[in-house]
Amino acid sequence: MGVELTGKVAIVTGCAQGIGEAVAKKLAERGATVVGFDKQGELLEKVMSGISGVPMLVDVTDAEADEKAVQEVYKRYGHVDILANVAGGTVGAGRGVEDLTIEDWHRVVALNLHAPFYMARAVAPIMKAQKWGRIIIIGSGAGRSHSRSRIIPYAAAKAGAHGLMRQLAVELAPFNVLCNVVAPGFVLSPLGVEDWARRSEAEKEMEMSTISVKRLADPMEIANVVAFMASEESSYVVGQTIMTDGGHWML
Repeated sequence: MGVELTGKVAIVTGCAQGIGEAVAKKLAERGATVVGFDKQGELLEKVMSGISGVPMLVDVTDAEADEKAVQEVYKRYGHVDILANVAGGTVGAGRGVEDLTIEDWHRVVALNLHAPFYMARAVAPIMKAQKWGRIIIIGSGAGRSHSRSRIIPYAAAKAGAHGLMRQLAVELAPFNVLCNVVAPGFVLSPLGVEDWARRSEAEKEMEMSTISVKRLADPMEIANVVAFMASEESSYVVGQTIMTDGGHWML
């Protein structure tokens, strides 16, 4: 029992930077063997060089590649216990309906909705058979309400991903495979830092006024919650969206 993850095998997608890097490091710190999935090979190698586990060059929007990679992990370790779906983002899509292209729509939805489904589909039979598993996705306040970035497919895909996890939770919980969402607010990942720097002082002031703790998040603060959700101590948390946003959205 507890938050320790010694002996667990964790797949972390999008772990070459930002929240994914923090999640990989936190799970390893708790004792897990981490398999990092990303398509940014150089950055991935750098992150994984100091972590117990292996890097795997995988484009998570490719369903066949996901299935093959998960099977490789299973053959290597004999079990897969944790899936942290961190890969996501707006990938340069146009803001607002008039500037959004069809290509933007498909690219953003593929990364933020299709990929988590592909990964969950690949690990579910393994986790069901071993009667233990944790599937966690990094969601967003955009999936709960709307995207302040005005990027329509991001809001749509994250809302879909939240729904996906609720439905998977109902199906998999009887097998002790628990599915949940961790939804950050504004995080000072490398992309978040760039975004913040582009904003005017008025925009920054408005953003900060909506955050109760009056600061932006460090990626490790999100990773801490993911690590809890991956542990035995989360054994009665099922199908939930845990808002980790400094008090921006409250019920």
